Amino acid sequence: MLPLRQPTNQGTYGQVQYGKDTSLGSSTGLTNVLSNTQTVTLNNLSIATTYYFRSLAKDSSGNQALSEILSFRTTDVVSDPNPDPTAPVKFTQITLSNVSSTSVTVNWITDKAATGLLEYGMGTTVQNNSADATLATTHAIPLHNLVPSSVYQYRITAEDADVKVALSGTLMFKTSDGINQPAQPSPDAIFIPSIVENSRFRTNLGVNNLATTVANVSITLVDKQGMVLASKTVQVDPKGLKQINSAARFLWEDHLNNDVEANLYLESDQPICAWASQIDNSTNDPSLLLSKQGGTTRILIPSAANISSFSSSLVVMNVGITTAQVSLKAYGVNGAVLGQTMTPLFISPNGVLSFGNVLQTLGVTNNYGPIEINSINSVPLVATSRVSSTAKAGGFFEGLSYSKASTTQVIPNIVDNSQLRTNIGINNLTDNIANVTVRLIGKDGGELGVTSTTVAGRGLNQMNNVVRELLNQPGVTNFEGYIRLESSQPIFGWASIIDNATDDPGFAEGKGAGSTALLVESVANMGSFKSSLVIVNMGASSALVDIVSHDVTGQINGELRSIVIPARGYFSSDNILERLGVSNNFGPIEITSTNGQPIIATSRVYSTLRTSGFLQGEAVE
Repeated sequence: MLPLRQPTNQGTYGQVQYGKDTSLGSSTGLTNVLSNTQTVTLNNLSIATTYYFRSLAKDSSGNQALSEILSFRTTDVVSDPNPDPTAPVKFTQITLSNVSSTSVTVNWITDKAATGLLEYGMGTTVQNNSADATLATTHAIPLHNLVPSSVYQYRITAEDADVKVALSGTLMFKTSDGINQPAQPSPDAIFIPSIVENSRFRTNLGVNNLATTVANVSITLVDKQGMVLASKTVQVDPKGLKQINSAARFLWEDHLNNDVEANLYLESDQPICAWASQIDNSTNDPSLLLSKQGGTTRILIPSAANISSFSSSLVVMNVGITTAQVSLKAYGVNGAVLGQTMTPLFISPNGVLSFGNVLQTLGVTNNYGPIEINSINSVPLVATSRVSSTAKAGGFFEGLSYSKASTTQVIPNIVDNSQLRTNIGINNLTDNIANVTVRLIGKDGGELGVTSTTVAGRGLNQMNNVVRELLNQPGVTNFEGYIRLESSQPIFGWASIIDNATDDPGFAEGKGAGSTALLVESVANMGSFKSSLVIVNMGASSALVDIVSHDVTGQINGELRSIVIPARGYFSSDNILERLGVSNNFGPIEITSTNGQPIIATSRVYSTLRTSGFLQGEAVE
């Protein structure tokens, strides 16, 4: 951390551009206060490193001035400018490598030379040990003859030349599942049900580390029958992002030239989240799919179609330990049953059931509506559906747990302009008619339009060009806002934001409640890709919100502090990283309500090629 002051001869906003060479490359966001003297703090700098920087001052009229490029050097210590030379040894990094079904190598680095003792065992029992008597800062101890698909706990003791010790605490790793053996994920595994590699699609994987220490993440690729195809372990930097392109081919190297349709699960020694970007090879259109931890026994796909221009796939994954018996039921918008399975469908543990056109499989043509997925024998499931058009545009509907339905839902991003239009959908989860009030909310939290509607039991009400309907305008309104739904029955709300030129839909789910800490897994401002951000204050008082962006290594590269969002109002930016002063970069952003007001957020990733998808803020409390 380094504070920099920049005085000016008139009131300005301030920004610092900085980097490890004169090309700079990183910058802070503009300060929020107009002042003659600005103090800007640079965080997460490397120790013993020369940095170059210049100051930017911008007045209230938009005029700006740049200083000359100067330099400074950080100290050789992380935080204490007067370190005690007699201080005990400290761990600076602990990672795993060469993870297989029967072996693993444990690596660690200390800040001074030390010997090491590694103790380990299955479950909660530590019954084995291996020592490295070499006095060094870097150690690697291989462990062999381990049991496949098993969780081990371990701890490391480092002892320096002055016989002072450091203890790592208790850590864990899991040996890989055996190739061509049934998958055996641990209870803490997270799942992504659809990984595709073929002539039409490729799937990239993103893994976010939520912790302040390196995460060792095991990634296992599983076929439709629940058999392990491949497994690798990767490291993700603290607060960082690991992006793996063409994930199936990265994991399954000996199958590079073949089509792959599979699922995967991830296990980590630190808290993580993960997401997949399934990309159309001909258009580079990304559809974004979040991981799930655990499953549920009753799932709703908000809308599936089999009409002239759109069709819907379906993937259902069994995340339990026994065979799942599953039923499917397709409803029309009026709640009538259009088609259903007559006998149970069986899914092996960690296997999947997939349909290229699920409504066609159920005998439904020229229609659309929600799909109900039931686990007849209460084995937990996750599900996802991709809506695709004849123009090859598409987006994912995540399978929603019935338990998350509520009588109040907020759809966080509604837009109507020359490029985009917004349709919304309202799903009624009950057998009774739902009476729903639809409110259009502006940036200051004020209500700008309202209407009432009904949704049939088990049905779907879709409102096209919802902004124009609520504002009673026949043409483009150039409006941005959000929708609040208030219902007499538990409902789900969702938005389809559609590119007017390509009819490419991106789907954003409504939320029934907010959180005080959110993570948007990846935003971009590089090449042709940008990311918008909308933050809605769900609370009854103004929210004070911090936005902090990280690069893939976890370093902070931009921040806005103490943004005031009015009660039930929202903050928005068409290019959030540009707003934070970050260019030619991508990575996660953390959003924190510092005064406890609940918030929700969504980010639209889009490109100059007019492709797009949504990543919604995930609660990380």
